[in-house]
Amino acid sequence: MDSFRRYALAGAALFNPMAAMFWLDVVRGRAPSVGLAAVSAAGAACAAFAVPPGRPWRAAGVGLLAAAGAAATGLALRRYVAWLDGRPASAPPAPAPPGPDARRLLLPAAAVCAVAVGAVAIAGRRPVTYAPHSGRAGDYRWVSRAATPGARASAWAGYLLHQFAIWGCVYAAQQRRPGYAAEMRRLNWVALAVNAGGVALHYAQTRRYYDGLARDVPEGTALGSVAFLLMLAQALEAPRRGLALGRGRSVLPRELTRFARRYHGYIFSWASVYNFWYHPLEPLPAHLGGMYHTLLIFVQSSLFFTRAHRDPRWTLALELLVLPHAVITTLQNRSGYGPMFVFGFLGMFVLTQMHGLGLSPRTRAAIGATYVGAALAWYGGHGQLRRLPDVLRVPALEYGVVALLILLARVLRALRGAASHHAAHV
Repeated sequence: MDSFRRYALAGAALFNPMAAMFWLDVVRGRAPSVGLAAVSAAGAACAAFAVPPGRPWRAAGVGLLAAAGAAATGLALRRYVAWLDGRPASAPPAPAPPGPDARRLLLPAAAVCAVAVGAVAIAGRRPVTYAPHSGRAGDYRWVSRAATPGARASAWAGYLLHQFAIWGCVYAAQQRRPGYAAEMRRLNWVALAVNAGGVALHYAQTRRYYDGLARDVPEGTALGSVAFLLMLAQALEAPRRGLALGRGRSVLPRELTRFARRYHGYIFSWASVYNFWYHPLEPLPAHLGGMYHTLLIFVQSSLFFTRAHRDPRWTLALELLVLPHAVITTLQNRSGYGPMFVFGFLGMFVLTQMHGLGLSPRTRAAIGATYVGAALAWYGGHGQLRRLPDVLRVPALEYGVVALLILLARVLRALRGAASHHAAHV
């Protein structure tokens, strides 16, 4: 499959599940929206473009089938969400015994995730012959030479089942909007069970068939999903810690802030689940490190509407864990990008992340000076001062995407304003 069709298939894997969630709103009584039309059209188009060229009728049929499948999935999800909800919408809240404080579960959950990763490492891998690797950047290495019958179907079915199951939990929670509290609620336990079941299912799928989604979609989509997660986190946290050096708390348009708060649960869950099912659960350092980080994000995605979900130390730890994973990956692949990732992600900590911890100005200045001195010492000591600008690549990418989101929000605001002004004078 050529690169264009692989990216089209990745788009279909994103937009058609989104369309199913919009259809869920429709079957629960809401009027069809522009969002439903947009994502349905995008999902159908991506599915059609994934068909080999020269078969227009088949492409049109696949596109229509994808749109119909999204609608049927939305209808099926209604029963699942009703079960998650546990009671009719008009019923008064049923009294429930208070659950444990979610913050007390963070360290035990991190330990359980470490045990799961250790078990994968100890179990090793099933015998597999890898497909020849081109050596080009972006070509994924861990794909079997010949797909085992059922590998493709099991990977896609597992991904979609895991995705819809956790999105249903997010949807049910947002419908109730219970407010943030310390204790765990029923839906939090269900979400934890869903993610644990997804992990167990993918482990079994890897042991039996090996290949994940990597056989069908490009590695850039998996990397991009997690990268966008980190960039959206910058926008989500900006009102608390600013965009740079503690400043810029009010730079983000209100529309972007509202979007991040309302939809980040869906986006973060999609990014982590898609990336998780992209890779086989290989017992290699980079895979194990990425798996541990993803499992912790699964824990975070299960703690919606608890105070632990917003604990700044916990969320900062989740952001910072990308650093060791990136470094381990570069060492495993011998790419030579280790210093760029170390000082790039530490640069984001100095520019943005440390300003949400309540540190004194003197402490922040000392951390910033230490960072600058360490970067100069490393590159100067290795005779690579000409490569010092590499430390700006990660911050430039993250701030660049945030800037694009701000620009898009302002453009949409201007378009809505122009439409309202026109309607008022018609």
